[in-house]
Formats: sequence, structure tokens, C-alpha cells
Amino acid sequence: MNTQKHIEKINSILKKIIDKNLTGFKKSGEFKVRPGYGYDKFYLDSVEGSYDMSLQGLIHYIMYSEGIYKEILNKKQYAELEIMIKESPEGIYSPDIDFESDDYAESEDTQEILDEIYHSCIKYVGEQLIEKGFDVESTFADFLGIERDDEEEDLRENAYLRMMFERDEKEDDEK
Repeated sequence: MNTQKHIEKINSILKKIIDKNLTGFKKSGEFKVRPGYGYDKFYLDSVEGSYDMSLQGLIHYIMYSEGIYKEILNKKQYAELEIMIKESPEGIYSPDIDFESDDYAESEDTQEILDEIYHSCIKYVGEQLIEKGFDVESTFADFLGIERDDEEEDLRENAYLRMMFERDEKEDDEK
């Protein structure tokens, strides 16, 4: 299996999404995209906490729509994925790793591949946004290998919670 090939394909799609939405990012200060995958609303700067509307959620739906999961998962895992998408569309797939199962090693290998894909693609988005002039270093610090001190982490977390609250209120007002 060529994990790098999958990462490059996803990154190519993410680059197109970023380039298509640059003007909107600059106008609104938000990184909301509606790329036509999954439930069609994701925030590229949502990389921690809930997977709902997160960058991880977008990557998950890209892998599903573009057939990448079919190349990575075995038949049993793919069937689990399809059930998960129907029952928990706001989540992302992770194989059931049962230490006593006969397919434990395969499930663990699959999870390592998925972790590599998510990490590499999130890092790529952070690099792309920084290259385009956006101040997102602290948001993507864990993926870019940037160290932060505890005070900066607290400030970043408070700003993130404030932003999520304001975003939710804005969406409620739009309804």
C-alpha cells in the first residue's frame, strides 16, 4: 500500500479547496468551506476537539468519496465504515482494535496508516494557510512541531472557545 500516494491525492484536493476559498477566508476571517463532501460544511482551522465540521471530518469524507478507504480497509472494516457514516456522520472512522481479536495486528496497522494520513494532511493545510499569509501557527502547532508554553496554550484555548461560541451564535442568527 502506498500511503504517500493517498496523502498526495488528499492534499491536492485540499489545495484546490483552499485556493477556491481564499477570498472568503480573507473577508470573513473564518476558514469555513463547503466543498461538496459529506455534510458539506467544514472549518479548516478546527483541528482539536469534536470531529463535527472539523478538518479531520473533511479528510474523512474525502477518503470515503474518492475511494481511498476502499484501498486501505479490508471488507469488514469497510462495512463498519459505511455503518458509521450512516449512524454517526459527524465522526471519523477508526478500526475497532480488539486485543483479543484475530485481526488485531491488521486493525492496528490500519489505524497507523490513518493516523499518518490525518497528521500529514492537517500539517499540509496549516502550511498552506501560513504560506497564504494567515496567522494560524498556534492552531496547527501540534502538527507543525511548534512548541508552545502553557500560558500561550491557555490563551489559544480560550480564543478557540470564544470563536466557537460566536460561530454558533452567528449560525443560530442565520436560521
